[in-house]
Amino acid sequence: MTKTDIVGLKGSRSFPIGQEDVEKVDLKYNVRHFKEAPLSKSAQDVDLIDLDTIDLSLFKDGPENLSARKELAAKVEKSLSTYGFIALENHGISIEEFDHLRSIAQSTCELPEEIQKKHLAGAMKSDLEDRSKSLGGERGAGFKPRKYWSMKNGVEDSIVLYNFREMQQPKFFDTDHNNYPELVLHHLPEIATYFRKLHNEVLRKLTILCDIVLELPKGFLWENYFKVVEDDYVNSGHGFGRFMFYDELNKEDEKKVDKNWLRGHSDSTGFTFITSQPILSLQIRDYFTGKWKYVGHKPGGLIVNIGDSMEFITGGYFKSSIHRVVSPPEDQRGYRRLVLIYFCNPKYPAVLDPEPLNSPKLQRLGIGKPGEWDKITFKEWDEEKGRLFGKKAVNDSPGDEPNLVLLYGRLHERWHQAESKFNLEEARKRFNIIEI
Repeated sequence: MTKTDIVGLKGSRSFPIGQEDVEKVDLKYNVRHFKEAPLSKSAQDVDLIDLDTIDLSLFKDGPENLSARKELAAKVEKSLSTYGFIALENHGISIEEFDHLRSIAQSTCELPEEIQKKHLAGAMKSDLEDRSKSLGGERGAGFKPRKYWSMKNGVEDSIVLYNFREMQQPKFFDTDHNNYPELVLHHLPEIATYFRKLHNEVLRKLTILCDIVLELPKGFLWENYFKVVEDDYVNSGHGFGRFMFYDELNKEDEKKVDKNWLRGHSDSTGFTFITSQPILSLQIRDYFTGKWKYVGHKPGGLIVNIGDSMEFITGGYFKSSIHRVVSPPEDQRGYRRLVLIYFCNPKYPAVLDPEPLNSPKLQRLGIGKPGEWDKITFKEWDEEKGRLFGKKAVNDSPGDEPNLVLLYGRLHERWHQAESKFNLEEARKRFNIIEI
């Protein structure tokens, strides 16, 4: 038996695995190459959003490279202060690494229902969760089964996902603490390496570029919000990873939900990292017009979006934009959508408003904490918003937009950011708001 080194933590960590054991397990669960959809011919005819792309190979530390970092930061500011999305290339993760993880993800999400039930993240249905005890299928470690979420008109989702938690901490490898399926257990080293590289290398660079945008000292966001502190689960930056596998809805259900496989929503995170894929399904709600636009494919690229936490931390300057997944064009039917996602979060006690930043940029723009906002931490926001996704009372609405929920003086999703006169008072006039 050999030992595979694990990257991303201080000190030496190893996890005992036998290569022969891995090969046997891969054969048992049919681990194979994931076949991606060919590019759709419809891509030339649909409304694609042209995301700015950051070439992270141009990011270099040191005062002599400040001007180059400022050029990258200008692109970051343009995108994150409007659409809330940006693309990354040359980020240090190879296509071979992506392919390997996709093959593991595919077979994990194909595990039979009887195995999935032994490793559930929560209950079988969102509306059956005891949210006082469970993080649920959205955030808990383990499987969210198909038909867990209520959509609208009585339709339930056709998505299987598997969540990982504490990947940045030694506890990730504690097999007594974690109830891993056999297949996942044998691939923990590669899974940990991927998510730790995203957090400690890619995210760190992105936060430094955001420091420049906000005119903060270099490393401010990283040190105060996202830096990993080993064995400190409260004061450490963290996140959770996901394998997410979409099957097609039947035609009748698709019609009932207006071809939405996953309704429009924002994330509660700081940043979300999504692997780019050729299947034409991911859409962003245009910040300026409110129209839905497709996100094109960047082979080997990462798509990054701002979550609620960074929107609140910047007083609304960065935008936690609304996005959704819809059924693909006819020439991509029969192919499945598989994404690797990392939801990256600030430490739990982080205050979600701009006052702790003391950002000269935000002060100059007149951006501060709105009067109606309660002072809250990331933990409070994450727990309350996490209870809402997939709830029938929230999702069963006549149009694209879910029923709005007011949490701590803030709408749980902001679909009207570009409307200059849209505020909480206006929202109450126009919508039936659920107040918690």
